[in-house]
Amino acid sequence: MNTQKANDERRYHALEFGCGWGAGCIETCIVYPATKVSFRQQVHGYNVLGAIREIRAEGISLLYRGLLPPLLMRTTSRAVMFGLYDNFLTHFGGAKYTRGSSLFTVERAKAAFLAGACEASLAPLERIQVLLQADKYHKEFKNTGDAAAKIFKYYGIREYYRGISLVIARNGLSNILYFNLREPFKMFILDKSKIEGHTALHLISDFLSGALLGATISTIFFPLNVIKNNVQSEMGPGAQSPIKVFLRLLRERGRITELYRGVHVNAFRSLCGWGITTSAYEALIRLFTSN
Repeated sequence: MNTQKANDERRYHALEFGCGWGAGCIETCIVYPATKVSFRQQVHGYNVLGAIREIRAEGISLLYRGLLPPLLMRTTSRAVMFGLYDNFLTHFGGAKYTRGSSLFTVERAKAAFLAGACEASLAPLERIQVLLQADKYHKEFKNTGDAAAKIFKYYGIREYYRGISLVIARNGLSNILYFNLREPFKMFILDKSKIEGHTALHLISDFLSGALLGATISTIFFPLNVIKNNVQSEMGPGAQSPIKVFLRLLRERGRITELYRGVHVNAFRSLCGWGITTSAYEALIRLFTSN
């Protein structure tokens, strides 16, 4: 009996990883163009139209330049995020959210942060994505493999992990909010609409809860992401610390509100991306557990 229970738990943990991977794949392919617009705003300080005009002038052939790193990173990170959160939560003896339980628990917070910290192991892919998206490196790097090889050849393995502390902080803290609030948001929507019995409307409630959370969390941590992208968009010796980059950006842009340039596009991208991810993940879980 115990052996059967253990086997069932292992299959469910594996399912969490697989469904997270599938959700990340769907999300990345749909929202990548908006990601690129937001990135150009963060690094160069363009407004929305300026960023779109620059990308448009580069041509359709470069629109999805740099897609492979985020595709590999997002599918893997979503698999790690959902799969390891479930594993860590089981290890800590915690329970997923149920009606009437506390919004935040120590077990869920620890499991979420550790899952986010493990996601940071994929920082080299994020680093390469940043370099491929930066227009000043268009002629220096041909593709993902070329960028990875040249970084290692000229700068060493440490260069892949530039900005790693910012990635860990962003991932861990974001996960704490997402995993503690996702189910309460969904249940609130279901309770208000009285639609619990309908699969299609469950999909809508999953999308809405993920979308609202994604947009909110990404906005909260947007300045941190601006600093990270600027840290990772430079190469070679003389790397500045995150604090120095933050102070430099303040000097260059004049006021702190300028660090939120691009926040609207980023919020919209996160609204769509996390809505897609959450609804796709939950739909895949329901699909495979109903059989």
